[in-house]
Amino acid sequence: MKNFIMLAALLSLVSSCGSSSKEKEVRTFDKDYKVVDASEKSIPDWIDTPEKGESESKAKGNRYFVNESANIQKRLCIKSAEARATSRIASEIAQFMKNSYAEATQDGEDEVTSYMQEQLAQEAQSFIVGASVVSTYWEKRAYKEDMGADANKTEYNCFALVRMSKKNLEKAVNKSRAKLVDGLEDPEVKKKTNTALEDVASKFSSLDKKVELTEE
Repeated sequence: MKNFIMLAALLSLVSSCGSSSKEKEVRTFDKDYKVVDASEKSIPDWIDTPEKGESESKAKGNRYFVNESANIQKRLCIKSAEARATSRIASEIAQFMKNSYAEATQDGEDEVTSYMQEQLAQEAQSFIVGASVVSTYWEKRAYKEDMGADANKTEYNCFALVRMSKKNLEKAVNKSRAKLVDGLEDPEVKKKTNTALEDVASKFSSLDKKVELTEE
């Protein structure tokens, strides 16, 4: 009986240590502002997880993009967030193509990647067709010096969620890819690039999370 009690205690200790090690530390941050008004009572889930902005059945055929902006005027703040969210589509296309190329060729600093970094996002923007705003969210924030802000001020912070069909996304990526390849003069570089980005359109449209941008 004594051995059984000791074994039970040991198992209980191991179990508690295992569960505590799996618990993640919850970080808290001191904000330098107070939210004095907002368009919704709670922060929308789609800000961190864009595909949660619509039902699962509708989200299946689309990809979603989020961006934010700030302005002292609410209308300008919302419009700017919408424009930034739409432009993020092109930025993610360029970033994903650059990442895919570097991974396939093991080269991240050649002529092609330099072009992708500097020009591709701007050119991809012209191929963005059919993108539409799904939702917006705004907060009116009062920044306070005694809370750590640089100055006392009030401004709006806005978020916009934009969707684009996977079909249109693939068209945009393929056009961006063709634009890139057609602009290369060296036949070997052209061939290498074409091979490295062969399936980039379908891979990009099937992503289930946003592409982290190295520069924005």
